[in-house]
Amino acid sequence: MFTLLYKILLGWLMPPGCFVILFFYCAWKTRLIGEPALRKKLRTLAIVGAIGLYLLSIQPVLKLLASGLESKYPVAAAAAIRQTNVVVVLSAGIVEDVPVSFSPLPAAPGTVSVVRLSEGVRLYRKIKSQERSCVIILTGGRVFGSAYAASEVSREWLMAMGVPGNDIRLETASRTTFEEARSVLPLLQHEAAEAVLLVTSAAHMPRAVASFRKFGTTVIPAPCDFSARELNLFSFLPSAESLRENRAMLWEYIGAVFYKLKRT
Repeated sequence: MFTLLYKILLGWLMPPGCFVILFFYCAWKTRLIGEPALRKKLRTLAIVGAIGLYLLSIQPVLKLLASGLESKYPVAAAAAIRQTNVVVVLSAGIVEDVPVSFSPLPAAPGTVSVVRLSEGVRLYRKIKSQERSCVIILTGGRVFGSAYAASEVSREWLMAMGVPGNDIRLETASRTTFEEARSVLPLLQHEAAEAVLLVTSAAHMPRAVASFRKFGTTVIPAPCDFSARELNLFSFLPSAESLRENRAMLWEYIGAVFYKLKRT
């Protein structure tokens, strides 16, 4: 019982739970405002803010948003893997100025990047186990003034995981998914790739596939980093992690609309 109460209290006392409570408190305090019209407006804003922040901070909403994105493409099956020997792993950012043991660069792939790279390594090893050659293409340039291209940092991680450097190709100019799809074309032409295994997060896959197909690339989706999970009592407690993931899901929905309107 103590553990249950502890987790519930912690869920509401830590951000964003405490801010939901603060919004409701502000809505309650609006009763002190003498002007009826102003009181009504401020109370409405506070209640909408509280409800909106709460909904965006819980896992049931995350599961709902994710279902429309992550269910579109299944994990790459063995038959799909046999269709190509080129794996494209999309970047998800890096962390700079951190101590690392696997690279001469003071930078490391971000958490999501590590998940994507791990799936890329799995596919690479699967292809190599079939006694076929395999190439991994890493995407990602310098974003927001980074000192290193994301693909350069990812290469060091792959080599530390046992992937030979001569099996790795880099695309270092892109900053967005759309640019990744466009900038990777010369590398695909050099490898004479008729199709590629495209590795990215499951929620990001629909937008990534649409971008690559817009440039005529035949892709075999290989999604990873699924966010959907089973719900329980604690799923209805607000959490910063759920808020972050829900924001990422909304980003994908909005980005998909934007990319449909974008020209090459």
